[in-house]
Amino acid sequence: MTILLEEMTRDQIAELAPTALAVLPTASIEQHGPHMPVVTDTLLCGTVARRAAEKAASQTSVVVTPVLWCGNSHHHRPFAGVLSLASPNYMAAVTDVLEGLMLSGFRKLLVLNGHGGNTDSNAVVGLDFANRLGHPVSIATAAYWDVARPALVETGIMPGNMIPGHAGRFETSMVMGLRPDLVNPAGLEKTRTARSGGGIFAPLVGATVQTHGAWAAGPGFTDEPFAASAEEGKQLMEIVVEQVANLMVTFGQS
Repeated sequence: MTILLEEMTRDQIAELAPTALAVLPTASIEQHGPHMPVVTDTLLCGTVARRAAEKAASQTSVVVTPVLWCGNSHHHRPFAGVLSLASPNYMAAVTDVLEGLMLSGFRKLLVLNGHGGNTDSNAVVGLDFANRLGHPVSIATAAYWDVARPALVETGIMPGNMIPGHAGRFETSMVMGLRPDLVNPAGLEKTRTARSGGGIFAPLVGATVQTHGAWAAGPGFTDEPFAASAEEGKQLMEIVVEQVANLMVTFGQS
């Protein structure tokens, strides 16, 4: 069964929409250290969305849209390769895409996020979409790593505070497992001696802290990307896909 919106005709979409869950993956084009491509978030989120939908399709009807690749990434602008939408523009773009899905007949919407800078904005869009704007839908917003975090931590593969990080061991392993050709060996070697940017995500219980200049002062990655491996990445992806598929089935059948 076709699960990709872009491969369907308008009539096929209209027929399927009233009983299907529509999934909008949101991501970014932004720097991921000296070793990872700027497409990292888009690659990972798109892969998770497609594979999870394929897994869930035997139990519920799921349609996945193209990835919204332009995210809210102004905090990475000290580095090259960052194509970002300002917060109001990003939220307007997500809202407009969701309205297109709603007008096509979808009544269950899942915004599946793959970039940390989008998380809060997606939650606000979901809140407004069903309530302030009054659209007749049920909408869920979630980052794929948050959905999978309990299962990932339970396996003991890596501590929860390293998930997802930024261009660190988690994401680097995932990309190695999918597209090892996209991980730059010379850049990865540089991460062994560069000062980690882990302090950007230093724990402060119950609060999110934004500090001007923090990203520019660091290397643009967190924790230990050089400890990543393709084998670990494949394990992580399998667990993530399983958990996101479970979310799609549960929400799709609710």
